[in-house]
Amino acid sequence: MAVAALLVGGWVLWPKGSDPSVALNKKSSPAPAADDIRESVEARPKGGVGHLEATMMARGVAPGKSQSTPGTWVTDKTLVKGNGSSLVAVKIGTAEEDAWAKHLPGPICAATPYVTVDGRTAVAYKSGTNKDPDACDRLVMFELDTGEKLWDSKIPWKESFGEPTRITMVRGVVVATWWEGTAAVDMQSGRTLWERGRTKPCHDDQVQGGKALTVSVGCSSGTDYRDVRYQVQKLEPRSGRVVWTYRAARYVHAYVVSSEPTVVAVEAGEDEITDLLSLDDHGKHRATIRMEGDHYQVKCDPERGDGCAGAIVTDSEVYVLSGATSETLGNNTNWLVGFDLATGKTGVKFDAGPNQQLHPVRMSGDRILAVKEGTDLVAPMSLVELDPATGKERPYYSFTIPQGSGSGSASGGATVVIEDGRVFFGNSGVTGSGEERMPDAQWMAVGIGRAD
Repeated sequence: MAVAALLVGGWVLWPKGSDPSVALNKKSSPAPAADDIRESVEARPKGGVGHLEATMMARGVAPGKSQSTPGTWVTDKTLVKGNGSSLVAVKIGTAEEDAWAKHLPGPICAATPYVTVDGRTAVAYKSGTNKDPDACDRLVMFELDTGEKLWDSKIPWKESFGEPTRITMVRGVVVATWWEGTAAVDMQSGRTLWERGRTKPCHDDQVQGGKALTVSVGCSSGTDYRDVRYQVQKLEPRSGRVVWTYRAARYVHAYVVSSEPTVVAVEAGEDEITDLLSLDDHGKHRATIRMEGDHYQVKCDPERGDGCAGAIVTDSEVYVLSGATSETLGNNTNWLVGFDLATGKTGVKFDAGPNQQLHPVRMSGDRILAVKEGTDLVAPMSLVELDPATGKERPYYSFTIPQGSGSGSASGGATVVIEDGRVFFGNSGVTGSGEERMPDAQWMAVGIGRAD
């Protein structure tokens, strides 16, 4: 596992027993509904040292065999992951004590990082009943604390041509998209609300949920495979109605970084992100933020359903991670810098410091939560809070990762979730090792909390 490609997400609940009056500064707003996407605020950091509070292992994976372990979801009680065709959970604060396990009729083929306020999420799996053995054609909604399956619904999946199914969530709705179409399912009943198929030249490429629902649409001329015109559309979640459409320039690949405010990452004639574009409430262009070659490291994976790594979006700014630089021999460092969404101008900059690198995880109120990692293989990792209003950093605690777990390097991609003052690292897949008769246990996830 690693922390360079931290997923933007992992929303959390108020810690039990905490007082919102001592939480981070946050704009007052109506109390969230049960089916809102979880978007909460951590209590103020106290500093100190962290310790291991949760571990999850995959057992029985044959040597040399790879197994998918998608999704990493957390409540104050349980750590939950997918493991092949199963959903499994362990109790936090115990020595890997199982909370529950549920077997699905087929392997999990898509997951969303989002969780509802009342602790539900969704995955897609292959039913095996479709003529196409790769059909990712069923959605399941379940409760994280109990594993209870709330509904299991068929989606109108068709040929993928190698394109993965992606799913996301927005208030009250679960949305799945694939090569031939997109469908939305009611979060309470599992009933299909709407669906749309591809038109001859266009197909839905990526969906982004959270506060709103947006989709990236690719339209081909049919004569030149490079000539794909991308559109970004905002949809009304329960009807699928197009609210507005933004049309990108020719030969520009567009990814949605954030649905609200809408921020789009584009590849303009390159195989890397060249610019970030902010859009207004009507889908009109506001500002362009140049990535200056490899100076900034925003990474967008076409197989990933939500967001891009290395970019954190607030109400008024986007914070972008720099590439690692070596200022002196052996001193690898990076920084996080804010850009105004209205003007594109630079703002506050957070330096990781000598022999350290920052990896932003998510917003917590109006502060940024990040993991800081030493690059000298000696210094421990730490969970920190970055305050855009003051430019200051405050530590939650420092910690180390169990040896052999695979976590803690500055390459690769772990799912990182922060919940109730704890930080969790989840692996997206494992490969078996050891002997055929007695395979080694493989690390799927670890969780660290503050040692009081």
